[in-house]
Amino acid sequence: MELAKRFVMIVVNMIGELWMGFYRRNSDFYDKQTSGAKSKLGYYAFIIGTAVVTVGIVSWMYSRVYS
Repeated sequence: MELAKRFVMIVVNMIGELWMGFYRRNSDFYDKQTSGAKSKLGYYAFIIGTAVVTVGIVSWMYSRVYS
């Protein structure tokens, strides 16, 4: 459950960064959130998963607003 909470936290923050553009967090924030990964493969899967979900949501929001 903790990993799911961290996943959602990162996705929400990345959406804010991509959507607003001026809201920047330093990389330490994301490093603390991904500390629950047990292996390097898990870490990369977590990061890639959050990036894919974030880009998908922002693309969907962009298409809904500007289409």
